[in-house]
Amino acid sequence: MKEKLLIVYISLLVIICLNFFDAKFINPKIVNYLGFFAVMGTVLVSSVYIFDRKGGFVLPVQLISFSIIFSMVMALFSWGQGFKDSLFETYQYMIWFLFFLLLHWKISIRTLEKIILFYGVLYIILYLFQYTNSHTVLFGKPISGEEFSEERGAIRIIFPGAGIFILSIFIAITKITINDRYKWLYTGLAGMGLIVPVMQVTRQFIAGMFLIFFYHFFKSQSLLKKSLILGAFAGGLLILANSDIPMIEGVIEAQQRDTKLGKDYIRIQAGEYFLTDFSPNTLSQILGNGAPNWGISSYGKFVERLSNTHEYFLSDVGIIAVYAMFGVFAVVGFGLMWYKSLVLTIAKEHVYVKYYLWYLLFTSFTSSSVYHYHYVIATIFALYIYHRSYMEQKKWDIISLLIKKAPDSMETKKILTPVKEEKMIT
Repeated sequence: MKEKLLIVYISLLVIICLNFFDAKFINPKIVNYLGFFAVMGTVLVSSVYIFDRKGGFVLPVQLISFSIIFSMVMALFSWGQGFKDSLFETYQYMIWFLFFLLLHWKISIRTLEKIILFYGVLYIILYLFQYTNSHTVLFGKPISGEEFSEERGAIRIIFPGAGIFILSIFIAITKITINDRYKWLYTGLAGMGLIVPVMQVTRQFIAGMFLIFFYHFFKSQSLLKKSLILGAFAGGLLILANSDIPMIEGVIEAQQRDTKLGKDYIRIQAGEYFLTDFSPNTLSQILGNGAPNWGISSYGKFVERLSNTHEYFLSDVGIIAVYAMFGVFAVVGFGLMWYKSLVLTIAKEHVYVKYYLWYLLFTSFTSSSVYHYHYVIATIFALYIYHRSYMEQKKWDIISLLIKKAPDSMETKKILTPVKEEKMIT
């Protein structure tokens, strides 16, 4: 019964943290208050267990979590933004604490996979529904104006909640290669993982997904197959580049335009500003400025004016925005997270969490994927799965070493046998 309640709680927490995919037909006050109390309740309970574990990804998440909390102090100190404004703006990022609660509960990886896959499929269904009803804004918001408009050769709808969708796609391609019994279902889901990014005509989304797909299906092939796949991939890119598909042409034209701009590209200018000129004092350059309450506090009004007069958006500069809001230690936390994703081994059936973290790294300089509430809950799930899988593998490596050192010890075998049986049941 307890396990079922935990599953229900986590499942509901996902949709709440995603603000119900930013549904416009739900009263925003209800969504905001529900999100605030759900996240803050989770933070309060999780904080009890924040120092219970060590190793793996514990330290990176601790650094990020504490940096986010302390940034509210810096918002008051450097900008005069009150705790109330800071709390209502910052709570959406504080769900990082859920990581420690998951470690305490020891939620099974299989259970989390099912939750992620469910929301990944739901994302696709809702996106396609919104796309076929693009004349009415039901989820998210248009890039400009009041309606979704045609841009880059397509009706461009940046559907909210992409983090959980991306993680579900990487689960799908992993399941395909380990010959899961629902291979046909995962193949269909993986196919949508390529189609949906192209439909949204977002360059980093398309490039990130295609690169991960290519790496996953390329890495384990023989030399001959690698050559054939590489040739087919290059040929496919050439065909697409010279095709008359409006979506592809739109993406290529946007890339060519931005490349010609060089240092005049607005995201480069915004990045330089938030990196060097935004913080009003040395302490904020180290500990961050806090999250601005957009258009409400004096700090939030200043950031709003930056967007209106200079087109400088925090959401355009990724990890630099993390630095500007939460400081150096938060960036160190992300750096440790990515470093560990490169060096810590993991079981092949869970390799999808590596892909997800690498995708975040790939998009970390040009999007808000590293900190936005559309992604954070998925990032926490990925880190928890990675941490648990790594720790379990580390434990069995130690046990294997003990067996090798004492192969004839009947006493050792008696101790290890029930542990092995328990692992098989799990």
